[in-house]
Amino acid sequence: MVMNKVDMSASAVTARLKRVSQLRRLCLSLKKAKLPPEGAAKTTEQRAEASQPAPPKTK
Repeated sequence: MVMNKVDMSASAVTARLKRVSQLRRLCLSLKKAKLPPEGAAKTTEQRAEASQPAPPKTK
């Protein structure tokens, strides 16, 4: 088994710590987020169609 070397320089460690911190904040905010009721979920296309005016009717 070949082990790849991990960059342990100060800047590389700092960058990894910042990434972990961002991911942690994202996870915590997703945990707090309220999900809509199951029947209320709409796709992006359904929301876009609902926001557009209906085309004019022709005879």
